[in-house]
Parts: sequence; C-alpha cells; structure tokens
Amino acid sequence: MTAVSFDPAVFDTPEYWRDPYPHLKVLRDHFPLYHDEMHGLWYITRYDDVCNAFKDNVHYSSKNLERSMALVFGTTMMQFDGEEHTKRRNIVAPEFSGRRMEPLIPIIEKNTQDLVDRITASAAERLAQGFADDGEVELIDAFSSRLPVMVIIDMLGLPQEDHDLFHEWYPAMMAGLTGTPEQRTYGIECNQQFHAYIDRLVDERSVNPGEDLISKLCIAEVDGARMSKEDIKAFSSLLLVAGGETTDKAIGNMWVHMMENPGQFAEVKRDPDLFDRVFTETMRITPPAGSQSRDVVQPVELYGQTIPVGAEAHFSIFGANHDERVFDHPDEFDIFRDDLYFGRELRSGYFEGGQAGHLGFGLGKHFCVGYQLARSEAVIGSKALLQAMGNPRVKPGGAAHIQVAGPMNEQPKLELEFDAV
Repeated sequence: MTAVSFDPAVFDTPEYWRDPYPHLKVLRDHFPLYHDEMHGLWYITRYDDVCNAFKDNVHYSSKNLERSMALVFGTTMMQFDGEEHTKRRNIVAPEFSGRRMEPLIPIIEKNTQDLVDRITASAAERLAQGFADDGEVELIDAFSSRLPVMVIIDMLGLPQEDHDLFHEWYPAMMAGLTGTPEQRTYGIECNQQFHAYIDRLVDERSVNPGEDLISKLCIAEVDGARMSKEDIKAFSSLLLVAGGETTDKAIGNMWVHMMENPGQFAEVKRDPDLFDRVFTETMRITPPAGSQSRDVVQPVELYGQTIPVGAEAHFSIFGANHDERVFDHPDEFDIFRDDLYFGRELRSGYFEGGQAGHLGFGLGKHFCVGYQLARSEAVIGSKALLQAMGNPRVKPGGAAHIQVAGPMNEQPKLELEFDAV
C-alpha cells in the first residue's frame, strides 16, 4: 500500500487558493493533525476537532492576532481572551442582535433599493441607447461589495458622499492582513487614513453623542472608564473590514451558486424566502473566511501528537465545513440537505436536534458579533435583486468566480445579464 504524503508548499500556490478543498480532504483523511513545518503551523481540519478547538479557551489564545490584525487595525477585542474580551464584546455585541437589529432593517432596505435602482437605471439607459438587448451588471462591484459598506457607513454616522473612499479602503485593509508585504504596507496606510478621517468625529461625539455607533462607543465604559479614542477607531476599522468582507463574499457566492445550480434557483424564484437557506449553505460550502489561528498556551494532545506551547494552531473552517464525517456529499451545494442546521447561527455550533451548523462565523467566545447583520443584508439584498432582474443569468463568456479568501486570488467578478422587469 502506497504511503500518502502531503507537500505544504501547495499552500503557497494559486491552485490551492482557487480550490483548497481537495487538499484539505487529504489532511482530514490522512493527517487530521498536520504539522506544517514549512510555515510553522499545526492544521486541524476535521469538524469535531475544529469545534472543540474553537471552544477551548484553556489551551488556545487569540493573542496571535497581535502579530497580524493589530498591525493593521490597532488593538481590538479580537486580541483579548477571557474577561477582557468579554467586557469589550458586551459593549458592542448587543447592537447587532435582537431588538437592536430592528432599526437596521430599514437602513439595509434603503441602501439595497438605492443600489438596485442604479443597476436597473443603468440597464434601462443602455437598452434605450441600443448598446445591449438585455440588462447587464457586474454584481460584485455594483452590489455585493457596496451594500455592506453603505450599511456600516450609516451605522457609524458617516456621510454616504464619501462611500468611494471607504469602498477603496476596506479591501486594502483586509488584504493587509494576509497579503504581500506591499499589500500590508498599503493596508496600514489605508487604516491610518480611515483613523484620521474619524478622529475629529470621535472628539465631537464624545462631547455631543448622537444615536450612531461611534457615539455609543464614545460613551460606553469598561471597568468604569470610557474606551480610549484609539480603541474606538480600531473597532470602527474592524467593523468596516470584517462586516464588509463577510457580506460581500456571501452575497457574491450565493449568486454564483444559484447560477451553477439552476434547479435549486428555480425553487428560489418560486419562493424567495429560500434565500435564507441559500445563505446558510453558502456559508458552509464557501465560507468567506477559510480559517482562524490561535497561539497554543497549554500543550494539546491530539491523534497521538502534541502541539507544544508557543506553537500556532490553524483551525480550518474550509476543512471542517467539508468534512464527510458530518455532511453527506460535502462538496455539493444543496439548500435542501438534511444534515445542516438552517436556523439562525448558534455560538455552540450544534443545534439541539443534532444537526451540525456551519462554522463560517467561527464559534465560541469569538463568534462573529455581526452574524445577524450579515444574514439580513445578504437575504434582503438578494430578494431585491431577484425582484428587479428578470431571468438573471451569467452573461455569455462572462466571469462567474466563487470568492475564496486568500492572498493569491484575482479580483472576483460575476457578470450577469437579465431581462428588464
């Protein structure tokens, strides 16, 4: 029997970042705990193991983010563990769930309609001038990358007139986390520009707070003391980037999956409420973030190996969400699968009925605070697009790329044409 081997050099190739799943299957099946000596990482790729690791605050610490995220954004709650993390999270998390989400729904709907109106108006103009027989749109640039930024701008109380600035800054800041040295330098520069932009606003709203999120952060307290200006600016950066990136990729990938699965898209056309299930399955099969890493602060025993203190463990969300031990035919997109929990995301990871939840928002204490906002934007936005675009389809010869988070991917595109409604 031939021994199976794995070359970690594949992690540095465009091939891997275009389609990481076959390589992660090799790790799941043969090296469920894999020591990548080339990059100094320990890969954990099976669903149950990743869930356990996410919820383990004894052996793992998020202090490693000081070596990446803090360099671009500054210090945020992401770099804290334990009580310090909880105190900071409790300031902002309530703004993104429950009844406090209700005022955000009209904001999402308004910004959605503004973008849809631009798409349909552009199509009508092209049709009137005889440039095309059908409406056309590149959905990533025209919609999915813009909606979350517009919503966050409104949440922070910033002017929509400067949308193009924020739209330029947030992907550059995101690329600065994992990209080339040049991308990191530019990401830091963009973050500095964003911080300079809101610096005066933080001063003003500390004295005269309004109803926007920056104002709420200005008057919030941790241990009886208000957050520092640098903390407020760092969290605002995190919100702009994390909120923009997650929803951008989710919406774009939802529509690529619909284009690639016409039978399921026909069902969604008949019942647009199924976009909720489309979002969930998209977050499983093509999550916006492929992994999270942690510092090891206590030795971890797994599969007869020991991850030593000081090592960096890599929790593979891509790998876990495609684990055949949990999901039947995990590489197939199926909004009607019966082994995935399709309800609202849970920090525990499992629904009480035993169905596994996707790990696209992480798990445990660092579970994404904006999960409900991202779902609302993706579902509301997709319903509005479907209503505005008759018979949407990939433009002949047009690009339709799944967006996989990674440093080597080209600018994503989704080129559609549609019948004017």
